[in-house]
Amino acid sequence: MTKASPILITKRASLAMLPEQQRATLRHVLMDAIGGLDRTHDGRWRRFMNRLLRAEPGEVFQLNSVVQRSGVFHRRHMALEQNLFDHQERWLTLTSMRDWLKTGAGWVDWHPSPKGGIVPTPRSTSYDACSDDEMREVHEAMLAFLHTPRAQQYLWPHLHPTGRAAMLESVLADREEGGRA
Repeated sequence: MTKASPILITKRASLAMLPEQQRATLRHVLMDAIGGLDRTHDGRWRRFMNRLLRAEPGEVFQLNSVVQRSGVFHRRHMALEQNLFDHQERWLTLTSMRDWLKTGAGWVDWHPSPKGGIVPTPRSTSYDACSDDEMREVHEAMLAFLHTPRAQQYLWPHLHPTGRAAMLESVLADREEGGRA
């Protein structure tokens, strides 16, 4: 099973401002067109929707969405990491490079260090620890990090900045041959 992905929502406006016909349409869609899978879940759905409809503007609710992780996306991402590892000059192990990517992407937890500071600890991207939404977000954050001059200089220190950018684009183009991740 994959991890739930929380979705925070807020009521932005009072429904009293809507014309009666729009309120009826909204209620029809939320209560009749969409419903729980069985009697128990339908009751839960209706209670949740009624709470949401009665809420005041600014009240916050959280939904937890569980979507099976995309195996295709995961494999493409891992292939990208492997291809990057194969074409870089800095890292001796894929695991070390992966931790560097996670840190650069901000996919970390912060923990106290023995000297009193705080240190980043890369988070897991395993199926149980990382939702499909989170995996896609960390993937995009890693790509953004890789496009920074600092990351490129670290991976290919002997190349000129334009050569580093070209090297990265070459690595990313290789992954697109099998379909964009």
